[in-house]
Amino acid sequence: MAKSFPLVAIFVFAMAVNVCYAVDYIVGDSAGWNPGVNYNAWAATKTFTVRDSLVFRYTKGAHNVVQVNQISDYANCYSGQSVPLTSGNDVIPLRSSGAKYFISSVKDDCAKGQKLTINVK
Repeated sequence: MAKSFPLVAIFVFAMAVNVCYAVDYIVGDSAGWNPGVNYNAWAATKTFTVRDSLVFRYTKGAHNVVQVNQISDYANCYSGQSVPLTSGNDVIPLRSSGAKYFISSVKDDCAKGQKLTINVK
């Protein structure tokens, strides 16, 4: 019985590590963060949880990322007072559950579909 303890401890540790695993999602996968991509279709194939991160990759200076707070701002492509992220490799940690909304506020990017809504579990 005492000899099986190390195996049980290893199994319990492995399960705990697996439960705490966070995922970094590259938004749009190989298409990146650009107009003309159906990001909501992309998001529909993912399960986002607290501690995951979204990584927005795009050509610096060509686009940006703005997290907006309301569905109306998202629907109307309105960034309000939100400060855009502009590095071209922006990482946004998902720290709370619920709906999250992201747009590009550069020119007419958002109107061309460069926007994303997700639900974090």
